[in-house]
Amino acid sequence: MPLRRLVSIPLFLTLTVLLTALAPALLLIALVATALPRFRGALPTLLFILGYLWCETIGIVTALLIWLRYRRRADFLAANYRLQCWWANALKAIAEKLFRLNFEVRGSDALEGPPAILLPRHASIADTIIPMVYYAIPQKIRLRYVLKKELLIDPCLDIVGNRLPNYFVDRGGQDSESARQGVATLLSDLDSNEGVLIYPEGTRFSKAKHTALRIRYADSTELQAQLARWQRLLPPRLGGSLALLQANPDRDLLFCAHSGFEGSSHFSNLINGSWMNARIRIQFWRIPYTQVPKEEEAQTGFLFEQWDRMEQTVEALQNEQEPLPG
Repeated sequence: MPLRRLVSIPLFLTLTVLLTALAPALLLIALVATALPRFRGALPTLLFILGYLWCETIGIVTALLIWLRYRRRADFLAANYRLQCWWANALKAIAEKLFRLNFEVRGSDALEGPPAILLPRHASIADTIIPMVYYAIPQKIRLRYVLKKELLIDPCLDIVGNRLPNYFVDRGGQDSESARQGVATLLSDLDSNEGVLIYPEGTRFSKAKHTALRIRYADSTELQAQLARWQRLLPPRLGGSLALLQANPDRDLLFCAHSGFEGSSHFSNLINGSWMNARIRIQFWRIPYTQVPKEEEAQTGFLFEQWDRMEQTVEALQNEQEPLPG
C-alpha cells in the first residue's frame, strides 16, 4: 500500500466519524450563519461535506470488499467501474438536492455512437461529474481518465482510479515526452465500450488563474494572444491532447462546454450561496475521426479552432444564465 494511503484513508474515516458526531451542533451553527449574506450557503455546504465524506467512507469499504471478493480480473474491473459510477451519481444527487440545481443538456445526439475521446471544459471540481453522469453511465461506456496527481489525496480516486486504466500526470511536467507517452498508452488495447477523457486546460479555470498567466508570461506574445482570444478558458496544454490525437486509432472527438459550475469553483462560493438555485447548462458536440487532421501542426490549429468554439459556446450559455427563483 502506498504511504499516502496510510495517511489519507485514516484521515477521511476519522473526519467522517468526527463531523457526524458533531453534526447536531455544527448544523445549528450553520443554520444561524445562513442569516448572514456571506454565509447564505453554509447549511447546504456543511451537509454536502458530510455527504461527500460518507460517499468516501462507503467507497473505501466497498473497495476493500471488492478486493476480497473478486479474483478474476474482468470481474474485478467491472466491480470497480460500478463503484465509480455509484460514487459520481451519488455526489451529483447530493449536490443537486442540497443546492437546488437545475441541469439542462444540449447536443444529446452527439453522445450517441462509438465511444469517443472526450475533451471537456474544466471550471470546478464539481463539473467532473458531467462525463460520468451524462455520458459514460447512460451510454454504458468505460472512460479512461487523464488525471492530475494531486487528486491522489482523495482515497476513492486513489484506490479505484489506480485499479482502472487511468493515468495520473504531474501537471508541472505534463508536456514532457514521458508524460505524453503515458497519456498515449490510454489508447492502447481499447475495448469497444471504452473511451478516453482529458481536460485540455490541465487545471480548473478561474479569472484569477487567467490573470496570473497574463502576468507570469507577460513577455510571451503567443500566450498573451491566446489569453486575449479565450477570456473564459485557459489555453489548452497541448502535450497530452496532441499525444492522444497522434495515437488515436479511429475514435471521434467529443467536446463539452458548460456554464453554471462557476458558483462551485471555490469553497467560499459555496459558503456565500453563489451556487444556490444555479442553472447548469451543458452542451456537447462530436467531431468525426475522419474530420480530425493527422499532422501535428494541423492538429494544433484544429484544437485552437475547437477552443474558439468552446469559448463562444460558454459565452452563449453564460449569457442565458439566470438563477432559479427561490
